[in-house]
Amino acid sequence: MSRKFAVGFGCICLLLVAAYIFREPLLRSLATALIQEDALEKADAIIVLSGGSLDRGNEAVRLYNSGISKSIICPGANKVRELEILDMDITESVFTKMNLLKQGVPATAITVIEVGTSTKEEAGVVFPICVQRKYKTVLLLTSKFHTRRAGNVFRQKFESSGIRVIVHGAASSRYDEYRWWKSEDGLISMNNEWLKQLYYWLK
Repeated sequence: MSRKFAVGFGCICLLLVAAYIFREPLLRSLATALIQEDALEKADAIIVLSGGSLDRGNEAVRLYNSGISKSIICPGANKVRELEILDMDITESVFTKMNLLKQGVPATAITVIEVGTSTKEEAGVVFPICVQRKYKTVLLLTSKFHTRRAGNVFRQKFESSGIRVIVHGAASSRYDEYRWWKSEDGLISMNNEWLKQLYYWLK
């Protein structure tokens, strides 16, 4: 074995040992890179992005009851696939509204827009409504892993209007975002979000 090979092999072994020792901080950093939230403050409306109707809807109720905002907008045209088993043709935006109503949020406070199958499309659908209503500040509510990408999309769309976008993430009820590797759901969510980040960067 040559000296150069031995040195190289030794360095690789040291790197592998270090990666194992510091695996949790390294894995946690993948989550912190995705989670970008702002300090909560009052807003003209809470925009609840589609998907995760349970967790996002529950957090929207909490924010509504805390007085953050008295208006909630639910965009999204994607269907809740699990409900097709029951022959129920319901969009995620309507499903979120059902969650809100069940927990006491009045129907008059909720605006449902059954349009948009992606974050970018939902931003485009919500934007003219916010401009028409002369909002100054909106609170964007999504899942924690989605906050960075969603915030970038919405801020880019809303920038010209002068409307401030505050980003907030609803914690998952299925896994701990900062220990995502301990759960299969966490592994899937982390993988999906980083793939979507790559797709948006390429686009």
